[in-house]
Amino acid sequence: MNTPHGGKLVDKTKSGKHFPSKKYDLKLEVDKDTAQDIVNIAVGLYSPLEGFLNRDDYESVLEKGRLANGLVWTIPIVLDVDSDTANKVKLGSKILLKNGENGMKAILIVEDKFKLNPAKYSKSVYGTTSKKHPGVAMIYKRKKDLLGGEIYLLNKGKVIFSKYNLTPFETRKIFKKNKWKTIVGFQTRNPAHIAHEFMQKMALEFVDGLFVNPIMGSKKSGDFRDEVILNVYAELTRLFYPKNSSFISIFPSRMNYAGPKEAVHHAIIRKNFGCTHFIVGRDHAGVGDYYDKFAAHKVFDQFEDIGIEIMKVSAAFFCHRCGIYTTSKICPHNEIYHVSPSGTQVRKAILERDYNSLKNVMRDEVLDIIFSYDKPFVE
Repeated sequence: MNTPHGGKLVDKTKSGKHFPSKKYDLKLEVDKDTAQDIVNIAVGLYSPLEGFLNRDDYESVLEKGRLANGLVWTIPIVLDVDSDTANKVKLGSKILLKNGENGMKAILIVEDKFKLNPAKYSKSVYGTTSKKHPGVAMIYKRKKDLLGGEIYLLNKGKVIFSKYNLTPFETRKIFKKNKWKTIVGFQTRNPAHIAHEFMQKMALEFVDGLFVNPIMGSKKSGDFRDEVILNVYAELTRLFYPKNSSFISIFPSRMNYAGPKEAVHHAIIRKNFGCTHFIVGRDHAGVGDYYDKFAAHKVFDQFEDIGIEIMKVSAAFFCHRCGIYTTSKICPHNEIYHVSPSGTQVRKAILERDYNSLKNVMRDEVLDIIFSYDKPFVE
């Protein structure tokens, strides 16, 4: 297995050492996405982070795509608060962070206070300041004061999809039990096309294990619902994937739609889970036409020291001339023979219950699951 990012898995749960007292100076309600970030920090998923970024790390991430110590990191993990809260807080203050909806509780020891510049953040992370971009729109809605500091998790709260929601400590135990030395991770926010299945199995030819790791959390309108994605992959891995060399668990997090910067972030997360390899396809974590289709491939040229092998995969499709699933790199035929509908076309066909246009795109088992939902998409 791979070494965790930064050298060791962070543990800010009660099982970790030097856990502070539960006394605190004030309470702060956080939203569900921030609560999930806190849990992800605590269980080591965001290693080497031990809390929310301080100013030096934050500025370094925006300017260089690295923490202040030089370690690759491209998506700032920050805690935004209103100005009244920021004015009350002193450095060294202890804040009880909680989410009433799911019961998460944690202690933050404040180490830094600074300001969010939405335009600078957006240009660095998303490559645009257009508020039509869903990630940029999200950043402009955030509060403008940021608190940095170490966190300690008191209570995870309600865990989504608990059967499939494993920590890096748990996935590494499973990989070790399976005697996998090399593991390839696959990120997805969609139910599997047969093309996705083809890419995963092709990558499995070169490693001991396949780690299917769909992202589960806040998404934009029009994306597939989490339960649809998870149920599809659970059924596929049960019926069509080799049981001795494949495993499914989720990555609980919001989607940022940050294209190449998020591709790097996703690679780091899978490295922490234990993966030695990570599949990056065309337009990874992209949205609209904001990124070049292969920007997520090119970005890794800047981060060759990331510590995980990147498997850059071309878009897969069914070629009627070849009679098989293939990719643009190895198929010599004209695009008129290719079946590779866009996400918009797939959504349209699903809404219209058009099985025929999805033939050679998705398995019948996948379509049966999708069509079992009256509303398969986020509204």
